[in-house]
Amino acid sequence: MRRGLLVLAFLLASPGTAAAATSLTLTVDPTSPVYGSTATFSGVITPASAGTTIELWADTGSGPTLVTSTTTAADGSYSIPLVMNAGATFSAKTPGAASPDVVVNLRPQLTTVLSGLRYVGSRLLLRGRLTPASAGTLTLHLGTQSSVLTIAPDGGFRALLPTRRATTYSATLDFAPGAGFAARQVVRTYRVRAPYLSLGASGTAVIALERLLAARHYVLRGINRYYGFDTYEAVLAFQKVHRLSRTGRVASSLWPKIANSGVPRARVAQGSHVEVDKTRQVLFEVRNGKVARVVHVSTGATGNTPVGRWHVYMKTPGLNSHGMYYSNYFLRGFAIHGYASVPPWPASHGCVRTPMWFAPGFYSRWGLGTTVYVFA
Repeated sequence: MRRGLLVLAFLLASPGTAAAATSLTLTVDPTSPVYGSTATFSGVITPASAGTTIELWADTGSGPTLVTSTTTAADGSYSIPLVMNAGATFSAKTPGAASPDVVVNLRPQLTTVLSGLRYVGSRLLLRGRLTPASAGTLTLHLGTQSSVLTIAPDGGFRALLPTRRATTYSATLDFAPGAGFAARQVVRTYRVRAPYLSLGASGTAVIALERLLAARHYVLRGINRYYGFDTYEAVLAFQKVHRLSRTGRVASSLWPKIANSGVPRARVAQGSHVEVDKTRQVLFEVRNGKVARVVHVSTGATGNTPVGRWHVYMKTPGLNSHGMYYSNYFLRGFAIHGYASVPPWPASHGCVRTPMWFAPGFYSRWGLGTTVYVFA
């Protein structure tokens, strides 16, 4: 009798007779993982038992599929790390028990960057990438305006941001998820500036200003970081064209005027020719009826620069004894030429003065017979 009791006690103590699990839990951390990152699925069986097989199943909409399996620790716990490439409904199973379902929606990888200069009128882009590209749709909200963005096959996207005035803007990017993904929102705030600029200034603000002027065909020697005489003269030409105070300086109020302007229109909107406007003290180079270049000039101090339609009849290169540089004569001794002094007002003996740096290029672009219109 005692020997029978000992055998029974041994059998009861054997692992092979451990009770089957009656419950199984499942949690995931983080609850909404980023696409491509690792999430940890974990839980515990009751009663606790070491070495019990736990299977992790996933259903993406076409039925449950076994993902992987592991075994429990002595306290009945288990842990399964998993790289997340799709959202799904997950469950854990073991003989005798199954966990409640856990729905996991992924957050897509969504990166954004602002590209461009942050000055009034500058081209500023919101660039970014959505991974995976098929995760959902992106809508950009700018104030009261909204637009759905086009997403390239590689997930790239871009949108032009407003820079119309000096203020702080807010761009909100809303992600509307497809199946298996969670909604996201990204807010980018940026400040657009309109700094005061004048001769001697340097930096990215000067680059932004020169790009605005060049896009509207005001002549510069080049686009760089330095507010030199060519930048001063281009600003002066803009102020003359728009009948503004002729300072050659850029106050905050001038930035939006330049940004919201366009290329000036020719008085004679056909053919290729040169136009001189005595009232505004500017010269237009016109190609096929469109203004190709605008430069500030100075005509006769007494108003004697002859009004009318003329033609270049003689050209003399270099500097002559009168200080005239690369001269294009259109009537008797009247010429378009470079000169050391080109003030914002009429100051010549009757010729059309241009900046010295501008004269050689102008001379080479226009040959004998070029039509020159001089308007009052």
